[in-house]
Amino acid sequence: MKTVYIPKGETVNYETLETERLVVKGCLKVAYGIKAKTISGSGVVTAGTVSADDIRVDDLEAASVTCQRLIAKRVQTPELFAFESAAVSCFLSSAYVAAGKLTVALSEIDEVKADEVIHLKPRKRSLFRLLLASALRSFWTSLTARPAKAKVMDADYEPVSDHR
Repeated sequence: MKTVYIPKGETVNYETLETERLVVKGCLKVAYGIKAKTISGSGVVTAGTVSADDIRVDDLEAASVTCQRLIAKRVQTPELFAFESAAVSCFLSSAYVAAGKLTVALSEIDEVKADEVIHLKPRKRSLFRLLLASALRSFWTSLTARPAKAKVMDADYEPVSDHR
């Protein structure tokens, strides 16, 4: 299948789903896994595993999510792997998150591995405004934050004083 569309108000169930483009306005429940190039829509996606290049949905619940870019309102998954970026505007619940850049408002995360993590105040914003606020915060931080200086010292180091 090239494109799968789930209309608003409908709930559709699959064992597995593989497609190029997935548009979810209603509710999609997949027992095992979803593989797609893009997943978008304002609906709810529930699956065992989700693998896609781009994910832009309101609600995502899965046992494991692997993608290049994720933009969502609410995400609940034990494992989230977003190789470029992950932005969640309302709530992210995960045991492990690996992302290039992570932007969250409210979160419950056990372990994070990310190049950059941006926490925004919880506000009602569209996904576009979330990305804009994240970019502005990242830019401001790069201008104002001091670079960390790494100072290596020996454990047995004792400073020598010149008090004579």
